[in-house]
Amino acid sequence: MSQSLQNFVRGAGMLRSVAVRVPAGAWDNSSCCEGWSAKEVAGHISWGLETLASMAAGGGMAEQMPEAERAGDDPAATVIAAIDGAIAALDQPGSLQRSTPPAFGGMPFDSFVGIMANDALTHAWDIADAAGIDHGIDEATAAAALASMKPMEAMLRAPGRFGSAVDTDSQNAIDQFIAFTGRTSINA
Repeated sequence: MSQSLQNFVRGAGMLRSVAVRVPAGAWDNSSCCEGWSAKEVAGHISWGLETLASMAAGGGMAEQMPEAERAGDDPAATVIAAIDGAIAALDQPGSLQRSTPPAFGGMPFDSFVGIMANDALTHAWDIADAAGIDHGIDEATAAAALASMKPMEAMLRAPGRFGSAVDTDSQNAIDQFIAFTGRTSINA
């Protein structure tokens, strides 16, 4: 199993752990992602995971729709189904040997899986923060995610992606990872 796939399974597991613990009424809470509720973040990451599954099978992007609509009436179930679909697709022979479609830069698919690992981890934090629950991200996972993201910083800061990094004096790897992704807790 590649390092990217290991990181993805770990990040997706943390996302699953967060999704199942969100209190029903908390899905409508605002998130640190401007203009998005926890439910909309769930819809966004579900779309990303569905796209990952489709590309792993040789397809393209998942159907676009409003994030809240994608999340549906049970955002946790939607996220879990998207995680399960992505892992099942990645478990097929040859899935990691593909390249992404040109719209995703034609990069090696294993590299895209690494990006999605960090996306799952980031949005696990976003949803947990909005819901006021523990994110469950450990320092080793956060440090590995940060180390893999720093070389791609220019790409990550492109319009429509991550905002500017937030300053932090913290030596905690989780705080550094979250600051790098441009997040500030809505509970701060």
